[in-house]
Amino acid sequence: MNRFNNQRNARGKNRSPKGSWGTSRSSDDFVEEERHDEDDESEHSSDSSSERRIPNFRDGQLTSLTTQKGNPDRLSLFLDEKFLMGIRREVAYQHGLKKGLDVTADFLREVWRDEEGFRARDLAVKYLGMKPRTRKQMRDYLLGKEYDETVAERTIEWLAGYGYLDDGEYARQWVENRTRFRPRGKAMLRWELQQKGVTRDDIDEAISTEFEGDVEIEAAVQLLQKKVGRKTIEFSYQERQKLAQHLARRGFSGSVTAEAIRRFRQHANLDND
Repeated sequence: MNRFNNQRNARGKNRSPKGSWGTSRSSDDFVEEERHDEDDESEHSSDSSSERRIPNFRDGQLTSLTTQKGNPDRLSLFLDEKFLMGIRREVAYQHGLKKGLDVTADFLREVWRDEEGFRARDLAVKYLGMKPRTRKQMRDYLLGKEYDETVAERTIEWLAGYGYLDDGEYARQWVENRTRFRPRGKAMLRWELQQKGVTRDDIDEAISTEFEGDVEIEAAVQLLQKKVGRKTIEFSYQERQKLAQHLARRGFSGSVTAEAIRRFRQHANLDND
């Protein structure tokens, strides 16, 4: 049955829970707009995040959808003559909302989730504009902003679909940047990426890609050079222990540490010749 028929049955039965806010559409003939009093319209015309209250969903009839004052892309939805919530035109169009439509509480809840999805998507893009994020970081951020699990997961899948979230690429860049600017051993890199929610497979691939050959050993030597600087050391047992502890705290294994100290000592002796 066409969803835009003038059917009188309550909207919301046998509806898929997945939602559909990933596609943006607009139309001027899918709702009947009525002007309410200026006071009513201005009261519900804001699109600020402070209005993210959860509406009181209930069965009823849509008695009006009005264009919000100062924001023609948003509509105020009235259920049984009472204001229920503000929504984007895209959301109203996707759900076939119009005056006189009988709706269920579950159906309205899904409309609200789709509206929340647009808000979450806008917020997520701004969050990504600061620096790359993992799926876990994005999920924690959206849940911290009080979006529910469903909205958060839909937002993450939308971002991933456009390539804005890619844990594998995130891990590769993290390992590359660490190795270049703040060298860390494999163990430390694994721990850091695990804390960010990256899977073991993505971590393994990033490390194996970036740590070909002697890259980890050379990174450890770089750390030792930075620590010692221009100082002259005799490489006594105590001095070697301090250097080893310095590398161990940064996740380098015993074998890598031993080889790095050997190479560093060799270079230092050559420089002193």
